[in-house]
Amino acid sequence: MPDDYLWDRSGEPDPEVERLERVLSRLREELPVPAFPAPVKELRSSWGRFLLPSLGAAAIVLLACGLWLASGYLRAGGGWEVAQLEGTPRAGDRELNETARLPVGQWLETDASSSAVLNVNGFGSVAVEPNTRLRLLKANATEEHLALERGTIHAQIAAPPYVFLVRTPSASALDMGCAYTLHVDDNGAGILRVTFGWVALENGDRQAMVPAGAAAETRPGAGPGAPYFEDASEAFRKALQTVNFDLNDAQARSAALTVILEEARPRDAFTLLNLFRRVEPPDRGRLYDRAAELLPPPAGTTRQDAVDGNWGRLDPWWAELGLGQAKKGTKRPPRVED
Repeated sequence: MPDDYLWDRSGEPDPEVERLERVLSRLREELPVPAFPAPVKELRSSWGRFLLPSLGAAAIVLLACGLWLASGYLRAGGGWEVAQLEGTPRAGDRELNETARLPVGQWLETDASSSAVLNVNGFGSVAVEPNTRLRLLKANATEEHLALERGTIHAQIAAPPYVFLVRTPSASALDMGCAYTLHVDDNGAGILRVTFGWVALENGDRQAMVPAGAAAETRPGAGPGAPYFEDASEAFRKALQTVNFDLNDAQARSAALTVILEEARPRDAFTLLNLFRRVEPPDRGRLYDRAAELLPPPAGTTRQDAVDGNWGRLDPWWAELGLGQAKKGTKRPPRVED
């Protein structure tokens, strides 16, 4: 591209430059150009050799900032791109036949014979299965949020942690750079299955950190339960539902914990460590004993700490699972109850 256009608009414009001009035109200042002193014809001595490269670097930084701001501005105002895959999804009050923009606040709905895909502003995509209803809540450089009322989505996201979030009637899924499937039934209950990375499933103080290969369920009024591997026995998974969600029957939950401890395999130590915060103190001792058989705790992690709820003393035990660590963000997680 000829450089003249950048200086006096006499050369042939580059399409990308024209696009940026359109984006930034509403920010144009109409004040008269101030008078500047006559340019210095020559910079002598070592100052010239120092200043010229520095000014060039500063110009590059300013240009990069401008591009970043323009990108954020477009995200904030443009919503997400949505494309029809099968059938005729509905975006708001109109049918979607090809590709369109889904504005913030708008609903996307698929029937039994339709599906769609959402482009999360360069961060990834969300495939929307039939019989799904969702709404775009936020779309900007730091917050990409959906509300999934019912149905099934498949998310593949490469965003910084906590940027992409999906709210459901009973919990919110906070992405940490991952791929997962999230399903919500007509009663608001949900199940999250992670295929890559980590996802935090949260509702208030209840949280489930779910790694690749694991799943977690969530219920209205209870929030997320302890995560588990889906190849666990049927008896294990059924008893886990009782411990996770039958919050008003302590006797039933204690009996279900007995089944969990009997059915647990070494791999299920992951679920047992997640249960310490979900069972009553009288049950924590036997939970510790079984977990220690399956995965010996590191030195300094004691049974009494588990019974007393000294959770920080149990943290080193998690490293023994060999599942790696969730990629945390530099900012705090959003308040998912807002």
